[in-house]
Amino acid sequence: MSNYFENFPKVIYLFGDETQPVLFQKLSKYVDLIDTFRDDVGAYIEYEIRDGDRPDTLSYRLYENSTYDWTFFLMNERLRETGWPMTITQLQHHAAHDYFKNYTVKLTADSAGAVAKFADLYPTGTSVLVSGKKGVVVRKNLDVGEITISSDSDITGGVTLSYQLPDSSEPLQLGASLSNTVYEYEGIHHYENDSGEWLDRYFDDLSGATLKTNLDYLIDQNDESKRIRVIKKENIVPLVGALKRQLAAE
Repeated sequence: MSNYFENFPKVIYLFGDETQPVLFQKLSKYVDLIDTFRDDVGAYIEYEIRDGDRPDTLSYRLYENSTYDWTFFLMNERLRETGWPMTITQLQHHAAHDYFKNYTVKLTADSAGAVAKFADLYPTGTSVLVSGKKGVVVRKNLDVGEITISSDSDITGGVTLSYQLPDSSEPLQLGASLSNTVYEYEGIHHYENDSGEWLDRYFDDLSGATLKTNLDYLIDQNDESKRIRVIKKENIVPLVGALKRQLAAE
């Protein structure tokens, strides 16, 4: 565990709904010395985090000292925003059980006009039937012609969508045909061209476009977080010393 934050000055904080303030490290303390290092291309190297790397183990491998793990977060704003990247196994687990744990029904609408008809149909929170199995609409993404549904039953492979009458197993006559029903992590996140630009399914030319599923998008974001800047070994001790002196002088 890093002991870096013990060097920060302490101030009075009032957390959440607490009524009694407490003395806590001033986590908003800004040290511009880090910006200087980030801008000095000779002070750092590019590194790609490997599966199995932890902040402390990577710190030890690079600097023979596990307590410099906090420098990775100060040097890389994205790490502070997204947290340490996951292994592919961890990512797949969280995608299926936490991030995208519902189901996605794919409408047969093949044009903007056809999908627009669903703007006022199946609003969020509506009880529905997917091939006779109960579910509730979570969200609609008509840009890609999909509706996300939560259900206690496995509704993959469902081919019809209809409203659920209150206290009844009988659906209303108003229904829609589906091309398929899949797990939410298999649903479409977006389409993109060779330059990585997102495309509109119904208005752009998708010839040669790449379809990105929700899982693909998570993997891409996770991979981007793996590419970081790390301080060169010969610079780490001088930097840490300078930071501590600057903090002590405040």
